[in-house]
Amino acid sequence: MSDIKTAVVGCGQWGINQVRTYANLPGADLAWLVDVNPQNLQRAKNFSKTAQTAGELKEALWDKDLRAVVIATNSESHHALAKMSLEAGKHVMVEKPLALNVKDAEELVKIAKDQDLILMIGHLLLYHPAVRYLKELVKSGELGQILYLYSTRVNLGAIRQNENALWSLAPHDISVMLYLMDQNPDQVLANGKCFLQNGIEDVVFFSLDFPGGQVAQAQVSWLDPHKIRKFTVVGSKKMATFDDMEATEKIRIYDKGVNQEKRYGSYDEVLTLRDGDIHIPYFKMQEPLKIEAGHFIECINEHKKPLSDGQNGLDVVKILAAVSLSLKEERAVKI
Repeated sequence: MSDIKTAVVGCGQWGINQVRTYANLPGADLAWLVDVNPQNLQRAKNFSKTAQTAGELKEALWDKDLRAVVIATNSESHHALAKMSLEAGKHVMVEKPLALNVKDAEELVKIAKDQDLILMIGHLLLYHPAVRYLKELVKSGELGQILYLYSTRVNLGAIRQNENALWSLAPHDISVMLYLMDQNPDQVLANGKCFLQNGIEDVVFFSLDFPGGQVAQAQVSWLDPHKIRKFTVVGSKKMATFDDMEATEKIRIYDKGVNQEKRYGSYDEVLTLRDGDIHIPYFKMQEPLKIEAGHFIECINEHKKPLSDGQNGLDVVKILAAVSLSLKEERAVKI
């Protein structure tokens, strides 16, 4: 099977990581580097001497042997570039978010389906070995029934002018919440504030209510003294955390909870606290971006549905849009 000829569009701060990954990825042939900035292209060429360069995507799309396009540009351009690539008959991996509104996201999903092409979204945490380990914990029933979960994604820096902290940071958290819950929420409620720029929230708190009665909450901010990337999952049997800032001990399982016990000599029930051991499991750590890229190439070769497919991207955009409406109107919003 021949290598998949691939183009990386956007070779900037994050895109250069995609360039590095696809330049060394088995099964991929990094054939095109696309960026409007010549300096970005020059730096990217250090990873792939044989790749052709272009300032515009349409030049690469003229290559009839090109099969895949990886889009790592700013979020405002995702829809236009992904649409152009799909309509040219190319498989597409686009960074999060898929689009900046539901209508555009729906259009991309429809084009990919009509053209029978792979559309994959860069929900990178779904390819993180720690998140996958956490998913297996949930599936195995070791944590019991999931009651609620919450996440914190804050730091100082990367302040954007074209999107708020919600659209910049929360796609990661929302994608993991959907992955762990294995269902979509039916209502959202949000609160946020614009401290540095008018109309652009620097900090956002939001909650997702799920049909099964579970709730997921998140805090995202680029105006905070700490850098925190952490998930906490509370189950009826055990609890678990995923702390991505930990170098090695990323997952901790807490044998803690509340037991319901019959009171001796009566029919009353009492609640008793259980405080057991903390288990730090071992799992093999691999670079999530390499796993994600390998999955994209595999899905093209085997023509199979990606874990973070177009529908997954659309689901996340729908939630982001609902949270945005909740922020604007200061009320709960049904999805």
